Amino acid sequence: MRQGLSRSGRSAGARQGDGKVRLVSGTNIQDDQIAEAGLETIRIHDSELTAKHLLRAYDVVITGKSTAVKAAYVPPTIGRAVANSTLIVVSPHDADMGLYLWWFLTSRDGRRMVEARMVAGMTVSSLLPSALANLEVPIPPAAELRLYAQLIEASERAYRAATDAARIRRTAFRDYHMDRASEAKVRQGATQWR
Repeated sequence: MRQGLSRSGRSAGARQGDGKVRLVSGTNIQDDQIAEAGLETIRIHDSELTAKHLLRAYDVVITGKSTAVKAAYVPPTIGRAVANSTLIVVSPHDADMGLYLWWFLTSRDGRRMVEARMVAGMTVSSLLPSALANLEVPIPPAAELRLYAQLIEASERAYRAATDAARIRRTAFRDYHMDRASEAKVRQGATQWR
């Protein structure tokens, strides 16, 4: 478990360099997923320190400084990426554990447990890695963990397919009716909004 990579100040680990990485921040966590399309690409100096901060597939990132608890797992498609200093990174020993941990942290009980460990500030709340490390997560037996991971992956695929289908239906319905309204407006003459 570690704090994300700092890019400024005395504790900065990231210095300008030739290495390119994608930067994950709390604003990139949307609907419990990392929105890859919105990731900024930055240049950092490749070193032993920055290599330790590279995200691995199925690492879990949690907001350490935020107005709301957010968590996401790192998708295998992300490539070279680091978390910024507002995030805490948990590196589980395998993908199954990463998926399960993310699933727990995004559950109602998991969010409550994380919120209880946050320290309220003037505008944002803070979560220290040490406070998160003391979180007791109910881990199933090893034999069941793989089954949980498979069910989580299947559930997420179904969720993405359903939301994509709903988005397509909404757009098609709106566009169809707007086209019909435009045709009617042309036939009847345009009216102005007042």
